[in-house]
Amino acid sequence: MNNIQISIIIPMFKVADYVTRCIESLESQDIDKNLYEIICINDGSPDNCREIVENLQKKYSNIVLINQENQGVSMARNNGIAIAKGKYILPIDPDDYVLPNTFERILNLAEGKNLDVLHLGFEIFDVNEKSIWKTNYSKQEGETFSGVEGYFEPRGHDVKDPDRSWAILYKKQLLEDYNITYPKDVPYLEDGLFLAKVFTVATKVGFDNETFYQRTTRIGSATNSKLFHSEKATDGFLRAIHDVKKFAADNQLEKEQQYLINHVVAKFFLLCITPSIFSFKFKQYFKTIKKLKQSGIKNIETDGLRFHYKRHISFYNFSKLFFPFYYRFINK
Repeated sequence: MNNIQISIIIPMFKVADYVTRCIESLESQDIDKNLYEIICINDGSPDNCREIVENLQKKYSNIVLINQENQGVSMARNNGIAIAKGKYILPIDPDDYVLPNTFERILNLAEGKNLDVLHLGFEIFDVNEKSIWKTNYSKQEGETFSGVEGYFEPRGHDVKDPDRSWAILYKKQLLEDYNITYPKDVPYLEDGLFLAKVFTVATKVGFDNETFYQRTTRIGSATNSKLFHSEKATDGFLRAIHDVKKFAADNQLEKEQQYLINHVVAKFFLLCITPSIFSFKFKQYFKTIKKLKQSGIKNIETDGLRFHYKRHISFYNFSKLFFPFYYRFINK
């Protein structure tokens, strides 16, 4: 009989210096080890991640190891989720870790309100391991939100890493019901696309104000590289736009859900064009617009856009020619 409640998903690539700390933190918990599994996906890592996990498997019986050729973090996570036996999915980055004796609390919170998604508190540390920011969910704690509102509640100008899939607990059945996976060819902000789909269809979202996740900063990681300014990233953002629009078309969405899709499309669009505008590569800017038009997207929907997005997209729809000058001016 399967009693597994939580399946933890850890993609590994060149993280041999960190993975032991990560896994040991997950083993220092307050629920029986038969109630959770730690699925480590060795994504063709050239270091000794595999050997480290194999040694830890001798010590702990709840570790599962997948070895595969390098496919990227999205496919590594997808392959882990595909074999997961737990009721809930918990993605963890291998260079991060969690606080001890916290699993019972988050499991009780998710189970107690039958949540689709549970936001978990996290703290961010700089490269010198100094704490620089932590979540404050005191206003949201104890409340239950719709998926759309659960998406926007933890966002704002002073919020760090809003588009990350770690420090969030997901009901696996929700992912299966709507065939939600991580995108294969979106090399930057792939978590943002995954989250957009999850929160569009989630019905019950909660928050845990207690700190759970410890986020480290590692020089050379994907989020700290020059990837964002590459054409590869731009093409990935374009694919994300089409991906999330297809997701909306494949599901019968309510008005508020469609508004969230519109908001995410606007966000990925601005990500597409921001590098070319701020590096004065206007030829690239118009090339991106042409790609959108060729795929049937002439203007970006503004219904339901929040924060600054509605103002920016409205100006873009009004004048694509002068938008770069407006956008540079407004973001001085």
